[in-house]
Amino acid sequence: MRRYYMFNKPRGCVTARRDARHRTVMDYFPEELRDVIFPIGRLDKDTEGLLILTDDGMLVNRLMQPNRHVKKTYYFHAQGIPSAARLSELSVGVHIYEGSDFLTAPAEVEILGHSTLRGIRYLLSDTDESLANRRGDVPTTEGRITITEGKKHQVKRMIRYAGAKVLYLKRLSIGSLTLDGALSVGEYRELTSSELDLLIK
Repeated sequence: MRRYYMFNKPRGCVTARRDARHRTVMDYFPEELRDVIFPIGRLDKDTEGLLILTDDGMLVNRLMQPNRHVKKTYYFHAQGIPSAARLSELSVGVHIYEGSDFLTAPAEVEILGHSTLRGIRYLLSDTDESLANRRGDVPTTEGRITITEGKKHQVKRMIRYAGAKVLYLKRLSIGSLTLDGALSVGEYRELTSSELDLLIK
């Protein structure tokens, strides 16, 4: 019987089965599962949110194939106010890797509001919190972005292209599957049959 888990990944661990220097997402699972399941895709060390782990290689291939254009939605807080014109360009596709011809696929971006570093201090890393203590009035932007790719640091680079720096990033959904709001950071549970259907479709 195949196994499918929804995990609310915390910051500070890497998406890998093993790592010589860092805590991994597998450290949150019991030992009997660590050599059986593996993560689908990856989230950066400092990114939180939805991660699926399974022993089903066919599902991994299904979700990771670029031509399937599986949507992934992220919630972010960024330092600065992004350019409206540059944000509009993200909906068409932009070059975000210097020296590369890679053009991002069209993305959906929604700006939810604005605050300051002081106002989002509870979300910040130790380094950024130190900055908030010194420059608490620096403006920040809250938003959501949906992409269909998963290149290294892609969301951060896209927001940087628009003129802001991501300080907090959380994946909310993969395809039609949304992170369970009752699942605390660092917790996991098995997918329901209806949730699995959402992933497969």
